[in-house]
Amino acid sequence: MIDNKPTYTVRTKNTDGALRYYAAFVDGDGRSQEVEISREVYLALEDCRRHEQRQARSDERHEERFALSEGQLAERQARPPLLLEDSVVLAADMQAALATLTDTQRRRFLLYQEHNLSFEQIAIVEGCTHPAVLKALATAQEKLKKYFSGEGYKIGV
Repeated sequence: MIDNKPTYTVRTKNTDGALRYYAAFVDGDGRSQEVEISREVYLALEDCRRHEQRQARSDERHEERFALSEGQLAERQARPPLLLEDSVVLAADMQAALATLTDTQRRRFLLYQEHNLSFEQIAIVEGCTHPAVLKALATAQEKLKKYFSGEGYKIGV
């Protein structure tokens, strides 16, 4: 079994209005160390951490597949996958839905969903506050839910 224990942790600290970044780890002699790092290194380490989390979840899904009963596997197979044409239309529908958002909402939504940035990272990139990011994302999600929840909504309609 693979040890999923992280080998390092990262954190931020607001000092006199300036955001500082730190990485903590155990060195080769077994001593805990913490060093200040640049914003770029912090973002890269956070990106690695998120990638490792996604990989662990993927591994769990693959392991789960082996634990499923024959009935559960048959039930999952009963739902047909999207046809290529339907997935292309769905992508076009998503583009149309994204067009209903303001530029700020769309940009922050894509940074969160597509680039997997945290709320804090988006706030840094956008030069705004954490609550402003939360508000923009909540509004964007509501608009998208409303767009796709239209009664009788069908792919490509």
